[in-house]
Amino acid sequence: MTTSPPLPQPEEPAVPRLTEPAGQPSDPFAVVADAVDGMRHELAALGDQFRRRLLNDREVRRSVDGLLTELDHARRAAEGRIVQPLLYDVVLIVDRLERQAAQDDALTGSVVTELSALLEKYGMRRIPVTRGPFNPEAQEAVGAATALSPDQSGEVAEVVRHGYRMDERIVRPQQVRVYT
Repeated sequence: MTTSPPLPQPEEPAVPRLTEPAGQPSDPFAVVADAVDGMRHELAALGDQFRRRLLNDREVRRSVDGLLTELDHARRAAEGRIVQPLLYDVVLIVDRLERQAAQDDALTGSVVTELSALLEKYGMRRIPVTRGPFNPEAQEAVGAATALSPDQSGEVAEVVRHGYRMDERIVRPQQVRVYT
């Protein structure tokens, strides 16, 4: 009789086996407790890493904000040294052209309008003409006018030359005549 080769037996699926100390039965609750403890430690480590990165990001943001502030300060200082003197020269040209435009010269009037727009584009603003008491912070008295009543004394009679400011700084005060 011939013997047939043995039939292949289906393999059992691989099941992870926990190593047990010799002679002690495994406690499933202890295994779960160990796994939970391991997860707690990993979670705590991730939380610490997150806090460190968050603190680092805040410090980087503070540094970037400081650099941006320094850059803005340097830009303003450069404008003060370079742009402002140039704009002041344009203001003097506008003054001369306004005197010429008073003679009904349409071309000169349009040039004054364009130069005024250019000044405003770069932050040079004309101080508005206001009636009322003389303001030594924004005005310079260059003459006097006779007051018609005692109530007018100390008030602006007329603007002789327009004043200009750049941001909050007065570049040229408004030159006015004051009632006395």
